[in-house]
Amino acid sequence: MARTVYLHIGLPKTGTTFLQTTMWENRDALRKQRFLYPGTSRMDHYHASQEVRGASPARMGRNAGVWRRLVDELAAWDGDGLVSHEFMSMATAEQAQAAVAALAPAEVQLVVTVRSYVLQFPAVWQEALKMNSDLGFDEFMDRALAGKLRGGWSWQSQDIPKVLGNWAAAVPPERITVVTVPPPGAPRGLLWERWREAIHLDDSAFDLDVSYANESLGAAQAALLERVKPHLSGPLEIGTVRHRWVRKYFGHEVLVPQRGERFGPRPHHVAELATRSAAARDWIAEQGYAVVGDLDDLLSTATPDGTHPGDVPDSEIVDVAARAIERMIRDVRELTTERDRLKAKLRRRSRRQPVGGTRAVAGRIRKALGK
Repeated sequence: MARTVYLHIGLPKTGTTFLQTTMWENRDALRKQRFLYPGTSRMDHYHASQEVRGASPARMGRNAGVWRRLVDELAAWDGDGLVSHEFMSMATAEQAQAAVAALAPAEVQLVVTVRSYVLQFPAVWQEALKMNSDLGFDEFMDRALAGKLRGGWSWQSQDIPKVLGNWAAAVPPERITVVTVPPPGAPRGLLWERWREAIHLDDSAFDLDVSYANESLGAAQAALLERVKPHLSGPLEIGTVRHRWVRKYFGHEVLVPQRGERFGPRPHHVAELATRSAAARDWIAEQGYAVVGDLDDLLSTATPDGTHPGDVPDSEIVDVAARAIERMIRDVRELTTERDRLKAKLRRRSRRQPVGGTRAVAGRIRKALGK
């Protein structure tokens, strides 16, 4: 069994995509120092987090049993290992205890990345908007702070004392490390340096140019996405399809590159979030957990001066939409050109085939064209 398993439970929107991508893309270098990041894909850790939180085999479908497979890989490993997904933050105390027990006899070291709530929630709202929420930023904040939202983009996954309290039922305080996300203006790479220190990692052989951050939308881009969301229909209402085409394509590939104006919450939301961040900071200090970074990072209220998404004028949204449409037309043209090129190539081949092979070639053409 692995000697030590680092269990990174988030929180969501604390640089988790950046950290996970960097680790995943350097798996070979990790193995050379006897450190295992198990799984056949990075999404295995997401599916494992679902099972840890009680998802049934019927709901998991072809991904059923992935948590057990990760545990088995770690059981066969002689060294250290890592399981990392931000939705582990939503586990109950009982679920946390079961997860830690499944990893025995390895020593579980819990790692939690945290950030100022004031900086956190604009990113949390955007992720919700890219996926299953149609709420504007103001209504989202009102509901989140009132505890009226559920799921990965709610207060349920962000409440630092509650999250840590649940997992502290399974992991003793001396094996819990809190990593603070640096505030705006901090040196580039500082979060990675803190992460490396928290899990005792040698990254001297790493390629650190392979990772990417889950970048944010600007105010006008978010406002456009908010306008689009109620019109999604058909397959785009299915979670996996929406993730691929609304979140990843329209959000990350079309809108993010526009580099829109950053934004923060309304002043009354800032005040409430700052109060809760300060309380979380004091609570962590009282527990005596190891901290990598500075707990005062949680007190940052350095909100951007950008227009609030709810105040973006229609004229600006139209401009963003026009640029988005132009980009999407170019993408469709590129795909159509490639399709037509393939179609012509297959037809040329079919003319060179003997009569007996024409039916097989025609079948390949139909398959290539999705017919």
